[in-house]
Parts: sequence; C-alpha cells; structure tokens
Amino acid sequence: MEPVSKQEDLVDQHLIEGNKEAAVKILYELIVEHAKQGDFLRAEALRDRLLDVAPMALKEISESADIIDEAKGNAIDQAHRNTWKELYTGLSPEEANALYFSMKERSFNAGDVITSVGDSDTGMYFLDKGQVDMLFMKDDSKSLKILEPGDIAGEDTFFYHTALRTITLVAKTPVKTRILERKALTTWKENYPALEQKLADFCNKTGRVSEILLKKGMNRRRNLRRKLNGKVGVQLLNPSGTPAGKPFIGVLCDISVSGLCFTFRLSNNEVARKLLGARIKTQLVIPDNGASKRIEQLGKVVGIGYHVLSDHSIHVRFDKEDEAIKKLLGL
Repeated sequence: MEPVSKQEDLVDQHLIEGNKEAAVKILYELIVEHAKQGDFLRAEALRDRLLDVAPMALKEISESADIIDEAKGNAIDQAHRNTWKELYTGLSPEEANALYFSMKERSFNAGDVITSVGDSDTGMYFLDKGQVDMLFMKDDSKSLKILEPGDIAGEDTFFYHTALRTITLVAKTPVKTRILERKALTTWKENYPALEQKLADFCNKTGRVSEILLKKGMNRRRNLRRKLNGKVGVQLLNPSGTPAGKPFIGVLCDISVSGLCFTFRLSNNEVARKLLGARIKTQLVIPDNGASKRIEQLGKVVGIGYHVLSDHSIHVRFDKEDEAIKKLLGL
C-alpha cells in the first residue's frame, strides 16, 4: 500500500474525477489500516468522511464501524477490564469502548494528594492499582475508607452533586487510576444515550461519598441546619446582578446561617450542571416571635443533588449571614 498521505490524495483525485467507487475502496482500506494500528481517532474521522462522500455505501460503512469497534475492544487493557468486570458486564461492546477510550490514565506516588476538599475537580477516578485514603477534612482529618482496585471516587462532582470536592484523596501506595472527565457525558448523548444512567446506577450501587459520611456519622456542613417547610422565591442573576430569566418557586427543605436548600424539577441534567456556580436571589418567609418575617438573600448555587425521577435539590450559599435566620436557629 502506498503511504497514507498519498492514499488520501488519491481519494480527493478520484472524487474530482467522479470515480466514487475507487474513493470508497481507498477510504475503507485506510479505515481498516488505522484501526489495526490503534489510531481510532483517525479511523473514525475517515469513516465520517466515508459517510459524507458515499452515504449509500452501506456495506463499507457498516463493516468499517464493526472493524473499529472490534479493534477498540481488543485494545482495552485486560487487567483493567478484569478489575471492572461488574461495570463492563452491564455495558454493550460499543458503550464499553466509549467509556474506556474517554478515560485518561494517570499515576501517583505514595503520599501524593490526588484531589482536595474545595477543588473544582469534576473528574471521576477509577482505581486500577494501589490504595487511596479517602479523608474527611473538617476540624481534623478522618479516614473514611481505604479505596482499592475496583473502587470509584469523585462521583459526587462528576454527577454535579456539588460544585466543589467534599473529600480529600491521598495515595497510600503507588497508584494507577483512570480519570473520566464530565465533558464525556456530552459526547455520549447522541450515540450512547443510556451510558450515563448505567454509570450512575453503578455508582449508586457501590456507594456514594454522601452515604459513607452518613454511615460514619459525619456531617460535612459546618453550620446547624433546620428543616423548614414552605416556598422560596428564586431569581437567577447575571454577573452584573440583574435578573436572568423569569423567577420561579422552589420548595424549601432546610436552612442555616450560611445557606439553604430547596427542591425544583429541572428539565434535564445539563440544565442542572449549568446552574452550578450561578448567582441567585432567594426570598422566603420565616417564623419570627409568633409572627412571620420576609427575608431576601443573595448567594450562589454551590451544589445540586443528582436525581433521576424526582425533583433536584439545589444548595445555595449566602453572601452574608442574616440576623433573623440566626434568631430562628437560636444562635
């Protein structure tokens, strides 16, 4: 076979001459060659071109897709696949390939801090080798769990539960992990629409950070919260402080001197993610000496609960404390 660059030039030449059949043949051969070499990005780009120039070349289009998928499947690290057997068993071959090739491998030395409380890191970590200490940092550090191969960390920020890390991860031994960035969810939507939910279900089954904290009797919130029923008026704000869109009503869950939580049905997960970090104005009525008092607070959306069939829980941090709320909480 001639050098790849010359082959691609020949494709252009055949198309100019109207010899589509010859162009299809060369494109197909190039796809196969790149797939065998493990250059999947190029193989897929050439297949996209094949679809553009010859959408009726169904045999070549179908077979080239199968060849790429098979080559990808063969390229998945076997040790990794064995470690994550339960996860991959629930995926189709195409979904397994999409997941694996969306990950990036990264290694850490013993003692390295992988991610810390407060980081805006949205990656999810799949531990392939070594041990990682999951630490809860509040007044002092407490070990929540020693993560081992087959454990996941970072699902809270990956599935937009919170904008910032709530735990610290420290490599206890030399570690090899694969990191999946949140942006992968967007690329999966068209071709692998069920993959996000399958991944979320797997994380729910293996246990989330919030559940580990609950079992350990630890509260990551620094301020006392009080359950409070009622409605809360919500207005999203532009960076300039002016209203962004129409106001809406949420259902109040709880309140503290530093913030509140309310529920609201968001149209989809992407909308929820876009709300993270948004400026917000809230209005609510709280009890005050047998009467009621209307308060208004400016703040920021710092977390959104991950829900599939129910309303989302939206967590707001106030810009400043309110004396009426302090009084309500007995502070």
